[in-house]
Amino acid sequence: MADFNDKDRCGELHSSEFGTFNTLGVTIATNGYQGGDSGHGGRTYICFEDLCSTDMDAVVSYGQDTNAKVEIMLGGDSELDSMIDALRWAADKLEDLKNTH
Repeated sequence: MADFNDKDRCGELHSSEFGTFNTLGVTIATNGYQGGDSGHGGRTYICFEDLCSTDMDAVVSYGQDTNAKVEIMLGGDSELDSMIDALRWAADKLEDLKNTH
């Protein structure tokens, strides 16, 4: 099972910033394909950070009756545009990195 103690196994961190009236930071890392499930060592990290005036809330839920869940709530048009740009950048960057390790 992946946990944040494995963050150093993800490789180099890549970061970017997005926004107009707010600034949303995103950082990703991955050690790419490792040949199977989590036990084979594949790790991917993603972080969204309010760098300036981003109306954002996040919840991480764990429970016996539910799977782990991450929820992000944004407020505002600029935040919507920033998240779209950040997700697109993160997906493109992870796609580029998945076969390089």
